[in-house]
Parts: sequence; structure tokens; C-alpha cells
Amino acid sequence: MKKGTIIVILLIFMGSISGAHASFQPIANDTTSYESKLKEGIASFYKTNWERSEAIFDKLKRVQHDDARAYFFSSMIPFWTYYFGDQSKQAAKQFLERSQKAIQVSRKQLQKNPQDTTMVLMLSGLYGYRSLVAASQNEYRTAVESGMTGFKYTRQLLTLDADDPRALIGKGMFYYMVGSVPKGLQWVTNMIGFSGDIQTGFAALEKAAVSQSYVSNDAKMILAYLYEREEQPRKALPFLQDLVSEYPSNMIFQYNIANILQKCGNHAKASNIYQRILTMDTVYLESLKEKSRRRLQQFNSF
Repeated sequence: MKKGTIIVILLIFMGSISGAHASFQPIANDTTSYESKLKEGIASFYKTNWERSEAIFDKLKRVQHDDARAYFFSSMIPFWTYYFGDQSKQAAKQFLERSQKAIQVSRKQLQKNPQDTTMVLMLSGLYGYRSLVAASQNEYRTAVESGMTGFKYTRQLLTLDADDPRALIGKGMFYYMVGSVPKGLQWVTNMIGFSGDIQTGFAALEKAAVSQSYVSNDAKMILAYLYEREEQPRKALPFLQDLVSEYPSNMIFQYNIANILQKCGNHAKASNIYQRILTMDTVYLESLKEKSRRRLQQFNSF
């Protein structure tokens, strides 16, 4: 890969590191009908019961059109479909449209309260995810513009309360990625005044993972991904076990734990989970069934 291309990718990534799908305020139990329904919609989202969560978020947007949380999670449905599913142009287009609306609502909320941690995280993540999707669709102008805008919110993120689990996720990913930049490109991060290391990133993420907050789910997802990236599947396994235990109907979590078990050499358990995935109902994630089917065929060929 050419150095110029790597630098563009690095700049794009800077806007995507804030753990966007965790960026919402803690929800009190049944304080209002709206909050109760939002909690139900989020639970359905993590269960990948997206038809149900879609209906809930659409209703909430009509009831309270200036609350960015419903717009945010509504946009995450096509994003997860795109990145964990078939990467169709339709899903990409739908995400870019929904995320633009979520950004508009979030920016208005942030203007009213510039110290709103949720909105800073949400905007940083939304712009970052837009940059990733646009780049994969060869819409490079949108990708770079979104990445650079998200980078502005990332700078703000680094000034937030260090003990806030929502901030810990963003900071953890940021420090990890800065620490993992190849030596030949470290001049880029030095030039913009950023430093970090991988272990500090993991420490922040693990602190968020044990917090009594919805963000713990997202921290566990990120940790599982990063430990797999670091070729440490046994460290990824307990985080996926927690997620599968809490959301057994989530096909994404099931597929990922099967993949990690396979990498750990436990082919029997991995095969059982791949077989289970083939029986699960889904409208959005048929590609994971096909991947599971191919994995089973590989096992049978041994």
C-alpha cells in the first residue's frame, strides 16, 4: 500500500475511534414511557431483533423528534447490516442517509449543552462510521470530510472525564490505535500532538467493560476484536462468552465466538455453534449463515 494511501486511511480512522454504538446516556428503569421504550429498543438491537427495534425507534422519533438517541440506534441497524452482513450498496446508502439525520439532531443537542458527553461521543462515532462506509463505497470526498470532522470531536473527547465509561471506550480505542501505528507513520501522530500505547488502551477498555453501564457491552465487543487482531484469541474468549450469555440470539456474537473457539483449537464447540447459526432466524444477516456453512464444510473436509 502506498504511504499516501495509508496516511489518508489513518486520518479517516481518527474520526471513528470513539465507540459510537455505546454513546448514549444511562437509562433509568421506567422513569417515563419514552425511556422505557428506548430501553426496550436498545435491548432488541443487541439481540439483533432489528425489525422490532426498527419499529420502536421509528415511533420514538415521531414522539420526541429532538432526542438524538433513537436516530443514532436507527442508523446503527444499516451500519451493522453493512459491516457484519453483505456490504450491499443499499445498506451503505441507508446508513449514510440515517446517520446524516442523526448528526443534525445531535449537533443541535450539543449546541444547547456543549458539555454533553453523549453528544460528543455520538458525533465522533457517527462521522467516523460515515468515513468508513463512504471509503468502502469509493466515496472518498465524503470519507475524508467525515473523518476530519470526526477528528475534531475526538480531540474534544480526550478532554472528557477520565472515569466516565463512555469516554473510556473512545480513549481506549484511541490510545490503542495510536500505539499500534507503524514506526514509519508515527511522525503523523507526533505532528498533531497525539501519543498513546496499546497497553494503556486495553486498560481503559477493560475498565469500561466491567462498568455498570450499557457501554460495557460495546467495550467487550471492542476488546474481543482487538485481542483477535493481536492474535490473542484466548484473551478475546471471555468477553465474547459474556456477550453470548447475555444475548444468545445475537448471530454476530455467536459467529464471532465460534470463530475464536476455532482459533483456540476447540473445533467441536465451534462446529456446534456454526450449526446453531444455520437454524437461527434472520432477515439482515444471511451472509453469516453462508460463512458458517463454509466453515462447517471445511471441518467436514478434514
